[in-house]
Amino acid sequence: MIGFFLKKNFCDGWDNILYLLVPNIVVSLFSALAFFTLSTLLSLESSFALILTCAAFIILLALVMVLVMAFSENAAEIADFSMPSIGSYFRQIPKVLPDALRYGALMGALVVIGAIGIPVYNSMGGILGNALALLLLSFEIVFFLSLQWFVPLRALLHDNFFKCLKKCFIIFFDNTAFSIFMFFYNLFLAALSFVIFTVLPGSAGIVLAQVNALRLRLYKYDWLDANPQYKSANSRKNIPWDALLENDRNMLGPRPLKSFFMPFKQE
Repeated sequence: MIGFFLKKNFCDGWDNILYLLVPNIVVSLFSALAFFTLSTLLSLESSFALILTCAAFIILLALVMVLVMAFSENAAEIADFSMPSIGSYFRQIPKVLPDALRYGALMGALVVIGAIGIPVYNSMGGILGNALALLLLSFEIVFFLSLQWFVPLRALLHDNFFKCLKKCFIIFFDNTAFSIFMFFYNLFLAALSFVIFTVLPGSAGIVLAQVNALRLRLYKYDWLDANPQYKSANSRKNIPWDALLENDRNMLGPRPLKSFFMPFKQE
């Protein structure tokens, strides 16, 4: 399943490269402005400035997440072999605003709590301090590995904020190894983005990867619903991925090398 996901995600990104550029440029420009704002606040070097910086970080990350999440609907269209629309990216901004703000604020709060709490607990020393630091670190890891599924869940299932949060943890604990793989794959895409000045694959490429991954992974749950006799822990390890992915493999096709020099989907 992972091999096909990597192939499909690369093909989808290449075929729709122009649709990734616009949201990436918008997010990059706003992120640059946010970085300048935070750098200015940190340069003040006071306790109040630190508090203000933490608050500004949470607010700015929430706003950035609005611009990031607005692409998720286009990503869902691409993952489903449909043609996206640049205009729909901007039309989605007000639609994702409430959930994106809450999600971004939650992620920002987790970053602030970890950045402040872990060093404070470590500075306490002793068994208690180290134990609290380790506990908080574990808490942060589980949350970040789980919450990476929020954006694709909302794009594919269109559940409300709290249902998406709940399903994030269900997906993580039921697919822990795959969630860890996706976390590092997203880190790779982020590192590659910085090499190419955040133009590609960028935030849009990461969102597309998350949506593609979850869309394929959800086939597992469709199959389990249709075959309840296989819901035991041992049976769940033997998901017939070849059969479940057959239609997507046929839709994607063999993709010869020459097809990658045509960055638009052909009818």
